[in-house]
Amino acid sequence: MEKIFALLSIALISIAPVYAAEEPTEAGAKVTTVITGQAVDAETLEGEPFATYQIFKGNRENKPVVITITDVNGYFAETISGKGDFTLQLTSLGRKDIVRKFHIDGSVDTLALGQLLFENDTETLASSTVTALKPLVKMDVDKMTYDVENDVDSKSYTVLDMLRKVPMVTVDGQDNISVNGSSNFQVLVDGKPNVMLSSNPSVVFKSMPASAVKNIEVVTNPGVKYDAEGVGGVLNITMARNADGSKAASMDGYNATVGANVSTRGFGGRLFATAQKGKLSLSANANVMDMTIKGNDSESVRTQLDQMGNAVSINKTTSTSEMKNPVNMVSLTLGYEIDKLRLVSVNFGYMSLANKNISDMMTELTRGNAVDSYSSKTNTRWDMGSINAGIDYQRTFDGKPDKMLTISYRFDSQPSVTDSKSIFTTTSDLFDFTNRYTDGGTNTIANTFQIDFTTPLAKGLNMNTGAKFINRNNSSDQSLYLDDNGSWAYNKAGSMDYSHVSNIVAGYAEFTLSLNKWGFKVGTRYEHTFQDVKYRLGNGDDFSLDYGNFVPAASIQYNLSMLSNIGLSYNMRISRPGITYLNPYVDTTDPTSWSYGNTDLDTETAHNINLVYNFYNPTVMLNATLRHTFSNDGISQYSFFDEDNVLNTTYGNILKSSTTGINIFANLNLGKKTRIMLNSSVSYSDLRSDERGLSNYGWSSNIFGGIQQTLPWDLRLSLNGMYATSNVSLDGSRTGMSLAMGGLTKTFLNDRLSIGINGVLPISSELGKMVMESNTAGKDYINYSKNTINMGQITLNISFTFGKNKAAGAKKTRKTISNDDLIDRSNGTEEMNSYMNM
Repeated sequence: MEKIFALLSIALISIAPVYAAEEPTEAGAKVTTVITGQAVDAETLEGEPFATYQIFKGNRENKPVVITITDVNGYFAETISGKGDFTLQLTSLGRKDIVRKFHIDGSVDTLALGQLLFENDTETLASSTVTALKPLVKMDVDKMTYDVENDVDSKSYTVLDMLRKVPMVTVDGQDNISVNGSSNFQVLVDGKPNVMLSSNPSVVFKSMPASAVKNIEVVTNPGVKYDAEGVGGVLNITMARNADGSKAASMDGYNATVGANVSTRGFGGRLFATAQKGKLSLSANANVMDMTIKGNDSESVRTQLDQMGNAVSINKTTSTSEMKNPVNMVSLTLGYEIDKLRLVSVNFGYMSLANKNISDMMTELTRGNAVDSYSSKTNTRWDMGSINAGIDYQRTFDGKPDKMLTISYRFDSQPSVTDSKSIFTTTSDLFDFTNRYTDGGTNTIANTFQIDFTTPLAKGLNMNTGAKFINRNNSSDQSLYLDDNGSWAYNKAGSMDYSHVSNIVAGYAEFTLSLNKWGFKVGTRYEHTFQDVKYRLGNGDDFSLDYGNFVPAASIQYNLSMLSNIGLSYNMRISRPGITYLNPYVDTTDPTSWSYGNTDLDTETAHNINLVYNFYNPTVMLNATLRHTFSNDGISQYSFFDEDNVLNTTYGNILKSSTTGINIFANLNLGKKTRIMLNSSVSYSDLRSDERGLSNYGWSSNIFGGIQQTLPWDLRLSLNGMYATSNVSLDGSRTGMSLAMGGLTKTFLNDRLSIGINGVLPISSELGKMVMESNTAGKDYINYSKNTINMGQITLNISFTFGKNKAAGAKKTRKTISNDDLIDRSNGTEEMNSYMNM
């Protein structure tokens, strides 16, 4: 029966107009009324896509006047002729039917039924076999949601692999992630910020199994309720709340999934558990991963130029490295339902990421006719953590599901420790080759208080408003030790202790209006920042400052039909520099090349304009987004030689950028067992810096294609391919890549046991490896680098689900704190990891 129902749902859209009939009024005149509403999940209030709805006149339950389906967001609008009593029936696989009676008397043109709440039918879920392909993408004008848990590849892929499929997200040849064409974006986990993920997304996502994720939401036009931070937008990772993907329900019991994977690079394990007893509910998630990458080679040639462009010195370096990356993640959510209108949830999260890198390097220095050679061995250990805890209180109002008050508090800490030891085999009059050891730590501690209020003001008109306060302390304590006849001597001149305290006050108001086929959203946010900088040790002057930012956003949407819409959006975003951009400590690990931050950095601003077209039905789904982004004060890295012929690398508000591009996502379901996907982008960038006298421009493109096929014996095959062209930066360009991925998954024991195998293979001249090259240049240097990367990988995954209630899970408030107001550059190891850890 369920198979027939699924097939009928797909076919109904083409026959809906046949059943429409007009009935004259008693006076002979015809009355028409538009019936509107939205089918949503009762727990999350997310729209229910492609639910079947029927409308019956009077008691004629065997003869519907309308049969069709909701759109991808659960909305419907239908014109009904005649007066009298009517019945609306909504059905969706695995859900309890919704029946709503209403009366039409001709006094209004539009009758709004509001939100209609779907609840899970647990008996049907337990016994049914779903054969129709569920849509993987939910599309709106200002955001896209990719349904990871219903993609067969999630059983065996990492989150980074899945991101290659997500609309508006690009993962290039170096595994650098871009959202809406920008590498500057914020990462949230379950709507909550994670600075470690924002500053090291590629490394963490490579180590995070996709099976731990429910969906990935790309917010390309963040409304003003979000913090103003993140030029490209917001990437929200929603973790799987229940092991089988079901939603929470008011049923006692427990449920858990355990899993493990082993690959040619390492191993990992995961545990997800939910439990519920009365009004108390609990969800816990834990993941561990350990990877080792060997046999990676790199070489570089850096040439120093004089004012005439002639070579002054040449630095040639070759190195071989071995890297070890352990990753640990734990999250815990506890919910208590005080009554049907009040809910409290408490959450805790911990994440750690480590990198151990042993590098053997040979360097040849040529200056005039003199040639010096030296070797060095560098052992670097970098540990970064993320600790957060919070509490949310939610108050809804009886009979008003759209009215809600949320009060939240959150604590965050992101400690980081870096130890680096460099041993050299030479001395020189040109550079200081004293053996050295650095012991450094940074931390960002934040306390956040927030209040949000949502309420309808009139028919179709809603208001969101709120206020927020953040106290954030960025600190850096760096110590340098130099070799003194075999012992390490503390060097005060090369050490630093620095703090950067920010107090941020923000308020916002946003209005949404729905008028038949039109939708409007407009709002503004104001943020005022008070900063206090102190140098407890090291060169620098204490200072204080404050500044404010107005951040507007607006969008307009028009529904061309029940199956398509078009929209135009604008937003302004800002990026405050984080501790890794600001930290003034001078890293002298390489005596010929120093790096440090810039305490004088200002907030970066960017303007984004998107034109979006969406089309969807159960067979075809298409999104096309034309985007344009420009900024006149972007933060960019730059390098220069000082008077001692040392290459200095730091940051400044030096970048003027303009990027125009188009993203296309398409999904085609060929029957019940075949899905074809395409995710592609093409963009043109114009980058300039008047301060550095640099400019660059060029095209870049990225295409990801895949096919998923259900084979006999319910084997699920996935084949994917990716091609990325070279991309440009202010100082040069970097090569692209080609990649092939494939996987095979089989479930047993009524889908409780899952076994999968997948492989990643670069398409290059060297089996299992990829060659990446870059060419960069500044006013007084040119640089060429080449990296040979061990990217080939085979992974075996296994998971098992058990428990007494698949519907158990911690209840959470619908809103919570999201501190997406900070941008940090990647740690120094992040760039290397992006080469190594595909």
